[in-house]
Amino acid sequence: MSTPRVAYLLKKFPRLSETFVLNEILQQERLGTDLTVFSRRPADNEPRHPEFARLKARIEMMAAQDSMEPWLDMFAGDEEARRLLDRFGALVRELSAYHHARMPGLFAEALLFLRKARENSIDHVHVHFATDSAMVAMIAQDLGGPGYSVTAHAKDIYRSTVNPGLLSRVVERSRFTVTVCDANVRHLREILTPAAFARVRRLYNGVDLELFQPRPGVERDAMHVLCVARLVEKKGFPILVDALSILRQRGIPARATFVGEGEDRARIEAHIAQSGLRDAVTLTGALDQDAVRELLARATVMCLPCVIGEDGNRDALPTTLIEALASGLPCISTPVTGIPEILGHGTAGVLVPEDDAPATADALELLLRDGTLRARFAQAGVARARAFFDGRRSAATLRTWFDEVAVPAGVV
Repeated sequence: MSTPRVAYLLKKFPRLSETFVLNEILQQERLGTDLTVFSRRPADNEPRHPEFARLKARIEMMAAQDSMEPWLDMFAGDEEARRLLDRFGALVRELSAYHHARMPGLFAEALLFLRKARENSIDHVHVHFATDSAMVAMIAQDLGGPGYSVTAHAKDIYRSTVNPGLLSRVVERSRFTVTVCDANVRHLREILTPAAFARVRRLYNGVDLELFQPRPGVERDAMHVLCVARLVEKKGFPILVDALSILRQRGIPARATFVGEGEDRARIEAHIAQSGLRDAVTLTGALDQDAVRELLARATVMCLPCVIGEDGNRDALPTTLIEALASGLPCISTPVTGIPEILGHGTAGVLVPEDDAPATADALELLLRDGTLRARFAQAGVARARAFFDGRRSAATLRTWFDEVAVPAGVV
């Protein structure tokens, strides 16, 4: 059997915060998967992870949604054009019932992607997040393009704005839909139609265990709390600031490094200042993986006090927690969504109640003071990362699924 030609269709590529996507693509290349990456929008002006330089796949930009050429494909006058026009009309009538505000633009993008998929002889399309990129892939498939699969994460299935009917259609039309934790599977069972849920498969995101591993020769800092995350509501930074303030009141000289960038930066900086912690908390902004690995090797503890946002958004399986586990850094987090699955339901890290600064402070004090306990959690965390979150094994499973469903280009 020949190797299928697989396209990744993404909103923006690369993105510093979506290391799981870059890692997955690199692992697919290691397996010999024939890849092309289609980015629907230009990448942001931000640092690139060093691993991006290893990427061999061609990246095609799809920023020309205003091009008339894909529309002309429906009006060429031949039999194929007539079939495309018929499909297009029926699909517009069906999908308009969902009242999705961006649907007209997504149809234009789907026509453009359909042309590009044919030009590149794409056999299968994979999408991360069951949102607009997944709908572009779905529309393109329904117009005669290649089949697609989706990885569903968190914001795409939990937000209050999610339309269960439209999500069910995206999932049911997919060849398969991956989701990244058992908690997501339970949630999808509740909101999807039975036919759609039958397409769902659980596959943990993995990390590169050659890059993220303990560094025995590196001495860890004392009283150093690390948090690596986007500066957004669901990461729980205000709770961590409050917990650090409680530690200061107890006379514990903890310091913290917050790594990341995001829409809540100004609010977090103001909260740090109001708490009198400017001398104890450093905001580094976004950093590449080399710099993050150095911090993971030197910090005392990782704390990510995730919360469920007002719109229902939440973390499903935070990659930075997995990277910390694999690096031998003890972790503190909350029982939100799939986080207990990362931390072995408390056997490989400390779980504290959501939105509870005193409990978070207690957990920090416990780990900062008790080196024996830190060592025990570090050992358990490394073992758990190797058992459940090996990126090579996850990629091999996904590649097997691509091979099962890919239909050679041009075969109906």
